[in-house]
Amino acid sequence: MDLEFLKLLIISILIGFSIGLERSIRFNSKNINSFAGSRTFALISLAGFLSAYLNEKYPYFLYLSILIIGILIISAYFLKVIHYKKQGSTTHFAAIVTFFLGILTYIGKVEYAIYIGVITIVILSLKPKLEEFESKISVNDINAGVLLLVMTFLILPILPNKTIDPYHLFNPYKTWLMAVLISALSFIGYISLKLMGNKGILITAMAGGLFSSTAVTFTLSKMYKENKNNKYLYIAGISIANAIMFARIYVETLIVNKELSSIILLPFLLATLFGMIYAYYIYKKSTVQKINIDLKSKNPLEIDEAVKFAIIFAIIYAAAELVSNKYGNLGIYLLSFFSGITDVDAITLSLSSLATSKIPQISAINGIIIASVTNSIVKFLIAAIVAKDLSKELFLFFLLCFTGLGIGYLIAI
Repeated sequence: MDLEFLKLLIISILIGFSIGLERSIRFNSKNINSFAGSRTFALISLAGFLSAYLNEKYPYFLYLSILIIGILIISAYFLKVIHYKKQGSTTHFAAIVTFFLGILTYIGKVEYAIYIGVITIVILSLKPKLEEFESKISVNDINAGVLLLVMTFLILPILPNKTIDPYHLFNPYKTWLMAVLISALSFIGYISLKLMGNKGILITAMAGGLFSSTAVTFTLSKMYKENKNNKYLYIAGISIANAIMFARIYVETLIVNKELSSIILLPFLLATLFGMIYAYYIYKKSTVQKINIDLKSKNPLEIDEAVKFAIIFAIIYAAAELVSNKYGNLGIYLLSFFSGITDVDAITLSLSSLATSKIPQISAINGIIIASVTNSIVKFLIAAIVAKDLSKELFLFFLLCFTGLGIGYLIAI
């Protein structure tokens, strides 16, 4: 017997058996009868393999086999609906996929067949997680996801990728790209919050730091002020969210300017690391390890929010170039300071973009650090004003983050 044929035959059977095994384990754990288990799926894959083999000798045999297997699987589905009054069709579609994987194996696309087989098993095993995901995602969230696709693949490509004003400051494509980037990052954080649900301060703060560290800082400070209990746990949550902010700044720079990001990696990595270590230390001091928190956050992916950020970015980008030309580094640093009072994203993206050709890299790095420090000080003041008792520990947290920034800066520059 041809050894290559035998090898492909065994692979085909194993692929079908693996998919069927997942189905058998799933249904047996719930005491549910299934129309096909590991042996049946192995035979379905074998049927696809042999159909492709016989098709070489008997033309149209493969088409006939597809028709027959389709009729059998559809019949099994309707019998299930009639007998058990259940309409789930996932296993039946998995059987169809398995048949085609047998065909794919015979024609020599073994790696593709194995990859698709693994993906199929993963999708089948994710049913509980996917059902939980579906229960937590609203219609508005789906619409927001569609909006992100429209912003990225419909609006962005039609915008001119060149400056359109007499001063060569406004590039519609670049401006909208930055709006898409921030919208996507915020949306990821927002969806993470929804999927995690009420998992406690630390996990929620981690996702919230990607979405809005300012919102986390204000919410946790207010919660502590209202009950005055578990002080260290609230401090740990605020610390985690703000440590994540430094990582987020690095990611934004990485996407826009890889060369610049390689320079600021160490400062922002150390700031994040020092902050997370301190947060863990504070967390271990808490007598309570978990408090539920629900951040009432608005979906950030709305067209008016995207347009608002695009306008802010365009203004700051233009201002950064103008003040750089007129006042040099001093102008950039002052702009970074005032921008950081309200938001750190727009100035980070603006300076990262300008550093590709229009301003010195060191000016962009200094400006980003100034903005991040300013923004951190503002959040410290928010926490201190809302809940004064948190100020001592949070002061130490931000001091450690700034120390990490400083050490990394001295080494990297």
